[in-house]
Amino acid sequence: MKRYKKRPIYWMFSSPKGTFNALIYMHRYRGDTVSVLLNEYLREFVTKLEGEQVRLNKLSDDPTATQGQRTKALKDAGIIAKQLDELNEWEREVIFPLAQAKIDIDLDDGVKANYPKFGTALKKIVGLEASDE
Repeated sequence: MKRYKKRPIYWMFSSPKGTFNALIYMHRYRGDTVSVLLNEYLREFVTKLEGEQVRLNKLSDDPTATQGQRTKALKDAGIIAKQLDELNEWEREVIFPLAQAKIDIDLDDGVKANYPKFGTALKKIVGLEASDE
């Protein structure tokens, strides 16, 4: 951030609570980059979380596990359920519409003009909108 005066060339796509983060290099950005992020990274991450949730639910019902293991598994499954809710809502409300829009950016316009095109999908950079340089 310091080096580029709050005009980063790597952009952080981040879910509201930070469960999912992915860096995009702005010079390699194409119109289908958000679709690639959605299909190859976000949905794959959600699938892995769902698998872990299933494993934890089985462990919480396993009679051979200790009470401590079952309690921890139940607690962790609850955390993952909240993360899945966050990611599914973020996909539905933010990422999927951006992927459909296939936003084009013009590198000559710079970060200040292009970064806001992605709204809440990108991690907020304090000072990007306020600075006039």
